Order: sequence, then structure tokens, then C-alpha cells
Amino acid sequence: MTKYVHPLTVEEEEALRRQHRQTKVASVRSRCEMILLSHEGLSPPQVAKRVRLRDRTVRRTIDRYELEGIAGLLNKPIPGRPPRGTAAYLDQLEPTVERNPRDLDLPFSNWTTANLAAYMAQHTGIEIGARQMENYLKAHGWRLRRPVLSVQPKQDQAQVAAKKSHV
Repeated sequence: MTKYVHPLTVEEEEALRRQHRQTKVASVRSRCEMILLSHEGLSPPQVAKRVRLRDRTVRRTIDRYELEGIAGLLNKPIPGRPPRGTAAYLDQLEPTVERNPRDLDLPFSNWTTANLAAYMAQHTGIEIGARQMENYLKAHGWRLRRPVLSVQPKQDQAQVAAKKSHV
């Protein structure tokens, strides 16, 4: 079941080479390379060995190219609901996370994901659950942590030394 791409015109070949050169998406570059190698006369198993993929993938790529042209080599949009957190939301989230909740006249000293989500919902109108807020924070390298409470730095070291000398 050997399958080759149809003989490419000069324009089609140039469009493939341009797409291969200009794309920043590795999977699209690989698909362009598969079509170009097939055009050069390599069979799907030979192309698969060169691009380190399965020959079934090469055949499927050739079929997509035959049906849709160069548009068939591009990544398809990911299905599902778009994320609620827009770019503007994320731009507002960063300075909010950096601020102390007390500075914003809130009755708590530390952010929790639930408190942060509620505050952002009030100010942006976009409601996001605590778990999703945790995912946004993690994706951007932010982390909410509880403070480590210690009396050590608040103690007067001279008094501590005087008390220890009496014991």
C-alpha cells in the first residue's frame, strides 16, 4: 500500500518549502518535510524512517495534503470552550497577586485561591473557580503560600541572652 503525493507544481513545491522555512511549529515543519520527501520519490516507510514517525502517520499526512492542500498541514484548532481568563484578566491578576490583601481593604492578610478568585470576579466580572485559579497561578509560576510564623526575629537578642545567663 505505497502512497506518494501527486506530482507537485513548481508553485506548490515553493509554497511547501516556504512554509517549511517560515513556520515555528515543529509538527507543521515535519508535515511539510513528509510531503517534500514523498515528492522526491521516497515511499511512506522511507519517509517515516527519515522523520522518525510511523508510516501510517506519513500516509495520513499525504491524504490530508491531497484533500486540503497546504492548509491540511497546519494544526487544527483545539476543540472545547475557550478559557475564561482573557489576556486582560491575566494582566490584572499579576499585580493583584503581588499586593497584600490588607492594602486592598480586605479582612485577611494572605491570599487563598478562593479569595483571589472572588476578588478578581468582583473587579473583572469574570468568575473563575478556586481550582482554575490555582491552575492559572501555577501556569505563570506564581504560588500562594502561608507565611511561616516565628517569634525569633521579633525578640530582643540582648534580653534573650540575659535570660539564658540566669538559667
